[in-house]
Amino acid sequence: MFFILTSLSALHAQIEVLPLSLNFGTTTPETEWVVDVHFTNNGAKKDYLLRHTFSHEYEVLFTSKTLMPDSSIVMRVKFSPRLKGEYKERIEIYFASMNEPVIIPVQAFVEYLNPSDHIPCPDFSKRVADCCPDNLFMLEVVDAEDGKAIVGAQIKILEEDVNRMKLLTSAEGKVSNKIPIGYYSIEVSHQEYEGSTIESYINHQKAYFKFRLKKTTEIEHSTPEVILAESPPIKGVEQDEMLLDADLYLPNNVVFLLDVSSSMLQGEKLALMKGALEELTDVLRSQDKITLISYADEAAVLLPTTSGHQHSIIKEIVRKLEADGATSGAKGFKASYDILKREFIQGGANNQLVVITDGAFQPADQKAIEKLAKKSSKKGIRTTIVGIQCASFANQKLSVVSEIGKGSFLSVMDESDLQVLIEELKRRSAK
Repeated sequence: MFFILTSLSALHAQIEVLPLSLNFGTTTPETEWVVDVHFTNNGAKKDYLLRHTFSHEYEVLFTSKTLMPDSSIVMRVKFSPRLKGEYKERIEIYFASMNEPVIIPVQAFVEYLNPSDHIPCPDFSKRVADCCPDNLFMLEVVDAEDGKAIVGAQIKILEEDVNRMKLLTSAEGKVSNKIPIGYYSIEVSHQEYEGSTIESYINHQKAYFKFRLKKTTEIEHSTPEVILAESPPIKGVEQDEMLLDADLYLPNNVVFLLDVSSSMLQGEKLALMKGALEELTDVLRSQDKITLISYADEAAVLLPTTSGHQHSIIKEIVRKLEADGATSGAKGFKASYDILKREFIQGGANNQLVVITDGAFQPADQKAIEKLAKKSSKKGIRTTIVGIQCASFANQKLSVVSEIGKGSFLSVMDESDLQVLIEELKRRSAK
């Protein structure tokens, strides 16, 4: 979520309100559903908050409704939308000293509903984050015949087909973790057993799941060995490239804008970015056009627009990427869009900017980037953002840009996510 921090002092000399507007962005499991709004009395007289027009979508608490001179009160708002889709509302706050109300616009694109809408808004003795606690759950996986623990069973927790978590059972056949309260698909697999899948809420009342797996049936009789001849490679095309079969996928014109600021040195962020790019490089074809641009303090073209079949050249540049400097994205966006327009492929092909970063853009850059993304989307250029181990606040800021740019917001948290770029290009270039 991001807020526009603008003073109302020019409109209401006595009362100052921060933030002026609330934008929850595209809602996700990491959305901060509870917001504090501060009212400050800059006048010399006592003032009173009389009423507000918050709808049933909210729960609202106040530290006080009396504003003493040169003091502040806090309004705590919990947002619990009932329906998915675009959401806009203008909230009116009435004070005794004003003839007209203070207007606070609220907007969101609701893709994910608040899973803790039944939990009361936290009072002011608690932190805002206490509103929507993660739920501790446990899984146990055992052999269906003898009840013995199955070690190393793979657990996938999915929410609306999105992989939220991967786990392995311990020597006791158990594993536990925290997850936001919600409805999930739980998939359990092991190479020696038949897999099992259930769909269920995970909440405070339902937080323990036991799976009894059956051994994979072994074929008793012998079968003749069948040796399959290798398919001959298509002339001039590597086998990996067939993942983007020309009969199924249109050409791609993609500029990759790569964050090489010093924060990318933390943990495995830089390695994950390189890994995702190398995975993608293996499937690129001669009809695809690829450009690599880096940005930190300044933007730099690392690889001018090049045919996608130049795998070794692309990989060499990717492997040499180093991180240093601050994050300043606006110049990189402008350079990228200029190249995409110059190299634009007509006929419905995929013309796309893919930005890979680990954090939100500087506030001074955010508005400029949003304008560029919106303008480019009208010219047939999508903007996709890939977040590398981003914090929830950064995810929300970045997803706003991808939404405006009519692209996708993709998350890379570990090595299991390295093929997100391949899937994105397949999705955008499919005939």
